[in-house]
Amino acid sequence: MDDVVSADVADHHPAIAMPRSVDTLAYPISPEYVKSWIPVRALCELVANALDEDPAARIRWADGVLTIIDDGPGIPEEGLVLGYSTKNDAQIGQFGEGKKLACLVLARSPEIGPVRCDTVGYGFTPAVERRRLLDGLVPSRSTDGTEVLVYHLHRSDRTRGTVFTIACSEDLAGEAMSRFRVLSEPGYQPPQGHGVCVLTGRSGRVWIGGVLVSTMPGLLASYDLPLDAKGLQNRDRTVIEAGALRDTVRAILADSEDQQVIDRFARHVLGGGKLREPEQYFADIRLPRARAAWRTWARSHLPALTFFTTSGNEEAKLDLVDKGYTELTASGLPHEQLWAFMDRLGVEIARTRRVRHYEHTRDTTTWVPTRQLTAAERTVLDETQQLVRRAIGAFALDRVRVYSASDESPCSDGFYHPRTGDVAIHRDALASRHRARLVLLHEAAHRVAHRGGGRWLPVGDYQDRNRGFEEMLSDFAAVLLDYLAAGVALPELPEAPVAVSRAVRLTPADDPAVPAVRRELAHLLLDQLPHALTAGGFTDEKDLVASTGVHPDYWRTLTHPKVAGHRQQRGGRAWDYDKVALLAQAAGVHPPVVWLGYHLCEGPLYGRTRRRELPASVGDVRGCSCGMADYRAPGHDGNPSAEPHPAGHQRTPWTKKMRETTLRACADLQAIGGAYAEQIPALHALIDGQTTAVIGDDRWHAPARTLLAVERRRLRLEVTPT
Repeated sequence: MDDVVSADVADHHPAIAMPRSVDTLAYPISPEYVKSWIPVRALCELVANALDEDPAARIRWADGVLTIIDDGPGIPEEGLVLGYSTKNDAQIGQFGEGKKLACLVLARSPEIGPVRCDTVGYGFTPAVERRRLLDGLVPSRSTDGTEVLVYHLHRSDRTRGTVFTIACSEDLAGEAMSRFRVLSEPGYQPPQGHGVCVLTGRSGRVWIGGVLVSTMPGLLASYDLPLDAKGLQNRDRTVIEAGALRDTVRAILADSEDQQVIDRFARHVLGGGKLREPEQYFADIRLPRARAAWRTWARSHLPALTFFTTSGNEEAKLDLVDKGYTELTASGLPHEQLWAFMDRLGVEIARTRRVRHYEHTRDTTTWVPTRQLTAAERTVLDETQQLVRRAIGAFALDRVRVYSASDESPCSDGFYHPRTGDVAIHRDALASRHRARLVLLHEAAHRVAHRGGGRWLPVGDYQDRNRGFEEMLSDFAAVLLDYLAAGVALPELPEAPVAVSRAVRLTPADDPAVPAVRRELAHLLLDQLPHALTAGGFTDEKDLVASTGVHPDYWRTLTHPKVAGHRQQRGGRAWDYDKVALLAQAAGVHPPVVWLGYHLCEGPLYGRTRRRELPASVGDVRGCSCGMADYRAPGHDGNPSAEPHPAGHQRTPWTKKMRETTLRACADLQAIGGAYAEQIPALHALIDGQTTAVIGDDRWHAPARTLLAVERRRLRLEVTPT
């Protein structure tokens, strides 16, 4: 490079030789234009042009001369026209004015000596001169004429590239070159996405594509924005739009998982430091992995027992301090950012627990322990439970409790509690087998309508005097009539984990209403939990979940599974793949196995519209176990041209979101390889609609159940029967 520079500069040192002009090109631009530009800005424009044409451009100052050499195609005639530009988003320039304005600024500046440009076939030297038009016949405010920018053109024997030589001081040249990261950082690449946060060097600098465009005192870091953010600047590149810069800086920081970035901001804020508005980004941290990165930092740098407090928490604060907790403060943050900051660290606010009297006493029920029932009452209760569960399904009843009085349902012989899934029966109803059967069948209809089970999907209107509940109860009656008409005995119940007359309810991981694949996943996670706690150094299950930054509802849903088709209004869905992946990795389980284990059984239902009326073409509801009384048939969506299948089922692809996320899981399975990747064809057949998926018949869950079995073998866990 030095040889090339020496050859080009040889004729221009110590003073730049000015060639004989053979033509001129005058620009009617006032020298007062872009007064805000200083010589450094002009030099930067010429350096940027060279780097646009040749990323390996050579820029060097020696003996009072700054030389800028590129091996690009040269400056065509059109390049001398104001506003003409062929620049794209991958280049620094955009308006076609930079070179012209730079030459204007350099020509009028007393800090700059001669300026010369040599390019393919020609060259020019810029100057500011006074001109009169038509020999002074055009009226003018000055007898000396108007100053304009003039290019004195000359011929050149160059066949490639462009060379600018500018006489200037070393300090001026050094400052111009320092504004380009590519010149000071070997291997520099322009940022992608929102941009990058730069922690090295002086804080407050803002680059666009590695070119310094602004300095904002008070920022905690510097930021390099992508080249397509050039629109943030005004036309002469002297001002960057404040609102857009704020949004961009917040997006850069909110998406960052870099522990060094988190460390700088966390320590600064916990030390009482303030942040300028663009860097108050904590409420914008929403990506699961970015939130998990904050929890990782907190686990490594904060005491185990911490809290923060605001006005009104003084009593709780004293109590926590007495118990050995450490108070964290962030006095430099505004109130709303304080809450978000502490939440990202997993630090809870100090609270005083107060429970009002009516919350202790409302909906009180006087329960009757099983041991206080008479032998005849226990017999009626056990026989009736067994009868309902055999007729409808093992999921129809779980824990049945007996009461003698209740404020929750004072005018009935029983009630269903949707929060716990329990059914209650009044002790007086046990005096008659007929009455006991009526009550438990009625409450079982509430339970199944609310929770689903077998071939029935949950409905939103499961309370008394609602159509959903009435249809469920009528369907139960039809089931019983079918048994009566067929003259067959009720089916025997599968072996239950505990006795039918159990005093405690089944755990969700053992609930027969829940698809077997979800139960197997729950047992896998719970069996793996002790190993995960040891391997990760977690104190307990809550600590493991907190370390991921994922809401505890996700873990609770995976380990306390719901029936297929369950739609909880808030939480309880564990849908987001990234959040599930964070929990799976913390537990030491492959993420696609966990996601598919829970969500594959939702494939035909996810994204389908609900409906109330059952079309006559569907036929016998009991014979069709697709749940069409509550949802459109899988893949139906009102498409009459879809090819029908036996029992009213149709083979059409799953909805877009379910399909895309399942394909993402397949990509992760492919990366794992082996027995995991062998399930991909079966999964593709399901999402493409080539395999019929019937609610109530779980044979199509086979790919997910196989993955769970493979994962158990990998983790060396005992097989748990479902």
